[in-house]
Amino acid sequence: MKRIFTITIIMCCFLLAACDNAHIGVVGGADGPTAILVTENGGKVKERFAEQYEKNSVRMFNVDGELYYDSGLSPDRTPRCGTMDGELKKTVGEDEIPHKSGESNFDAEGFQHATSITKEVNVDGKWVIFKKYNNIPENLTDYKYCFYIKGRLNNAAVDSEIVVLTDSRSVTLNDVYAPMLSSVKANSEADARISYNRIRTSDKWGITLYSEDVTKTGMTIKIEQFGGSPTGELQTGAAYRLETTVEDEWQNVKAKFDNPVWNSLAYEIKKNDITKLEVNWKYLYGELSPGFYRLSKEIMDFREAGGYGEELYEVYFTVE
Repeated sequence: MKRIFTITIIMCCFLLAACDNAHIGVVGGADGPTAILVTENGGKVKERFAEQYEKNSVRMFNVDGELYYDSGLSPDRTPRCGTMDGELKKTVGEDEIPHKSGESNFDAEGFQHATSITKEVNVDGKWVIFKKYNNIPENLTDYKYCFYIKGRLNNAAVDSEIVVLTDSRSVTLNDVYAPMLSSVKANSEADARISYNRIRTSDKWGITLYSEDVTKTGMTIKIEQFGGSPTGELQTGAAYRLETTVEDEWQNVKAKFDNPVWNSLAYEIKKNDITKLEVNWKYLYGELSPGFYRLSKEIMDFREAGGYGEELYEVYFTVE
């Protein structure tokens, strides 16, 4: 048996030698079965919770403590003035986080303001949209590196694309999701510090809904539109549906009357920006009891040639 095992290892090493820049290692332990991982060209990794396809440094700059990363998208607006709204200076390496306002990890003259979540930068003669990084860690100086990582979680329907802030150059997609998927509590002293933003390229219209300022009688819905491929103008109306969990199943919240009359206003959803809508459900549902809820809204894509597409979007929230 020992002889067969030795020959198997030799054959594996021979096969790996045929791949450029390939590396092999072993992962696993008390938290699950040991697995072999192979990295090729520094980006491809197969680990317990995920398979990583790509890992690259990401262009990033800092304005007043907010980080903006290269989205890979180009703006539509032309022409534009040549005056910059702020200067940028390269002060760190291309995979490092700029910690001070006006600093960047790439060469550029400066930036121009665009929307509440974007700024635009001329990079090598081409204007690029930079998107605000959400949920910056409280102690940003504890994080040193920034990466774009693409891969897929085991059994996931679509790929994951994320921008990661970390204190470890060797961080992988598996490291990002392991604390949420693992049965073993993460060791905060031993594990890398990790903060990440999902990139919603999987949604065809680039729509994400967030809840804000939730009370028993209402909340603010933040509709973020970024990227995607809408064919016309995105709009939504006043109507919505409210559900809650009852014995782990979603059920409609009981309304005061069966056929509510909604106003006929249409709200335009701003492109590459955040649109806020105030929702007050007291007239229809009264005060909500503490619990977990979801609100569903239809969003429409009105095309120039007439007609429209329609999709249902959901936002989840908790009433304390």
